[in-house]
Parts: sequence; structure tokens; C-alpha cells
Amino acid sequence: MSTPVESSAQPPEGGGIKKLAAGLVQGESPYARRFDNFILVLIIVSLFSVGLEAIPHLPAWAVTALKFEELVVVAAFALEYLLRIIAADNKLAFIFSFYGLVDLLAIAPYFLTGLDTRFLRVLRILRVLRILKVQRRVLENTVAERTRELAHRNAALEHAQAQIKNELDVARALQIAILPSAFPARGGFSGSARMTPATTMGGDFYDFIELPDGRIGIVMADVSGKGVPAAFFMAVSRTSLREQAAHHHSPGACLARTNDLLCTQNPMELFVTVFYGILDHERGVLSYANGGHNPPLVARADGSVEALDGQGGLVLGVMPGMSYPDHTVQLQPDDRLVLYTDGVTEAFNSADEAYGVDRLISEIRAHGAGSPEALVEKIHSSVNDFAGIAPQSDDITLTALKWGSK
Repeated sequence: MSTPVESSAQPPEGGGIKKLAAGLVQGESPYARRFDNFILVLIIVSLFSVGLEAIPHLPAWAVTALKFEELVVVAAFALEYLLRIIAADNKLAFIFSFYGLVDLLAIAPYFLTGLDTRFLRVLRILRVLRILKVQRRVLENTVAERTRELAHRNAALEHAQAQIKNELDVARALQIAILPSAFPARGGFSGSARMTPATTMGGDFYDFIELPDGRIGIVMADVSGKGVPAAFFMAVSRTSLREQAAHHHSPGACLARTNDLLCTQNPMELFVTVFYGILDHERGVLSYANGGHNPPLVARADGSVEALDGQGGLVLGVMPGMSYPDHTVQLQPDDRLVLYTDGVTEAFNSADEAYGVDRLISEIRAHGAGSPEALVEKIHSSVNDFAGIAPQSDDITLTALKWGSK
């Protein structure tokens, strides 16, 4: 009965030897760096011995020691040379390459000593080139290692940046979602609004607040700064203002109480400019108070445009106990009310010229007869066309309201 022959999964011996050789001399083994350092030490020792051999009348023991050192060094160099031939995919190309010839000529004088080749011993100076060769290989391995580390870190950074971008995109969508998408349905009034952040998240906000007595609160506000801090303070400011609007009949009293609240929850010392008005949609009366914000513009039916005047108060969030005077304006049928932040008037073009209030007034005069939606779009397009390729420097927020006869 014959005994079955077990199959072996081991690679051929030659393949194992080549893998071992490649690991030592091509940087594919954890011992490759140690092997390179060992060869480098031998090169330095060999060069030192060449200098000692030039000294005349050396003692016999020194000559013997140098010969033994020569034997060890040449044996190590020869072993390395053979390993490189074994590891090379194209052996002839390696043998006749520059560094292959350097390796061969570095050991050739020793093996040719049986002939009268004393003049070839000067070739041992070529071992100096081996230092450059080893250092080049060490440098290449170091560069490759650092490149891999850099690629890994770049990949991790790109992943983190993508995650942050996704989270900011979600936060921006939520921020825009909390702003009203339409003006409350009331007889006599129609309105439209738009906010375009300068960065992923903005500090501007507008609001339409349906009050308990049937009136409508309108808000236009601008938080100092940009980005995430401004966006957080914007949310706090809007929430506080909406909460106080339900309890205060007067716009000035509402701003005063909101200011006190913001001063107690403002660790980053931000502030917000706020225009707050209350519309009586039946009579067309606007009561308002201003906390350091740009005064809105009223486009009258006769074509004139005027700013809402009246004494204002300090920006909100800076100092508690401030007062905000109330003012009133009577709107006429077909009048337009335009509220905006300074991102509109302070939009700059490539020549560093600001859009300004005069251009805004011109757009209102030119397109004020249309719907509030069309007026907001025309002003926004005009600002974008003016800025051109210049980057947006601030959030752009607009609200347009129309008072019409019943």
C-alpha cells in the first residue's frame, strides 16, 4: 500500500532566497535599515584602514590586523553584492549599472591580488562612492516613508474636512429653515425676504412674527462677525426677540428686554444690530424701534424714497439697561418698505468701491412698482452684478413689503 505524498504550499527555495535578499538590500524588511547602517560602518572602517596602510614601517601586528579587517570587509561587501544580484529582477542591468560597477570594483582589487594588480588597489578608493550610494538609498527610503505618512495624514485630513463640511452644510440648511419662507397672509400687506450668507453660515437674520393681537412684527438684524460664532448668536438673538415680542406691545420695550437678556448670555462678547417694527395691517401704521441698524427705506407711490428717521439706541448685547425710543410712520397705499443689512450697501467690487445707499435707492425707484418678490430679486442681482468677481464680504439680507389698499 503506497503512502500518499503530501503537497507542500511552500514557495520554491529560490523564491524564498530572493525575497530574503530583497528584504535586506531593497528596504522591504524591518532589518534593511540595520543592514544599511552595518555596510556604512564597514565603508568608514575600510577607508580608515586605507589611510593606515599608507603609513610606512607599520608594526607586524598592525599589518596583520589590517589584513584581517580587509578580509572581513571584503567578505561583507561581496555578500552584499551577491544579495543585490539575487534580488535584482534584471540581473545584467544591475551588474552593468553605475552602482553595480562601483560594488564590483570596490572588491575586485582584493580578489585580483594573485596577479600583479597592485595598481588596481587604488580602486579601493571607490568605496567612497558607496557611502553616497548607501546614503542615497537611505534618503530614498526616508522620502518614501515620509511620503506614505503624508499621504495617510492628508487622507485623514480630507476625511475630517469632508465631515466638517457635511456638518456645516446641515447646520446651514437648519439655519435657513428657521427663517420664515413667506410673509404671513394678511389683507393689505405682502412681503418677500432673502438671506445669502457670506460663508457657510451667516449672522444676518430677518423674521416675520405673528403677534397675539393680529399685528405682524418684522425684524431685520445683523450679528457682528461671521461664521459659526455669529450663527449661534444669531439663533440666540432671534429666539430671545421672538419670545419677548409676544409679551411687549411696544417695539422699544421689546428691544430693551431682549438686550438685557443677550447681555447675560454673551460669553464671546458679540453684538447684534436690530430693527424691529410692528405692522398694523389694517391701518398701514408701522411702529418701530432701532438698535443700531441701518434705517429702512420707504418708497412712496409718487416715486420718492426716504429713510425712516428717528432716534435709535445702542446695538444689543453690549450694555444692559439701555432704552430704545418708539417711532411711528404712516404708510400709504402702494408704498414699499425695504429693510436690509450692510452686506448690501457695503458690497465691494474689484476696484474696492462700495455699492452704497444711492445705488440701492436707484434700484428701488426703478423696480419698486413690481411685486416685493421681484424687487428683492432685482436688488440682489444688482448687488451681484456690481461686485462681479470680488468675493462676498458680508451676509446679504433683504426684505421688501408692500402696503396696498383693501
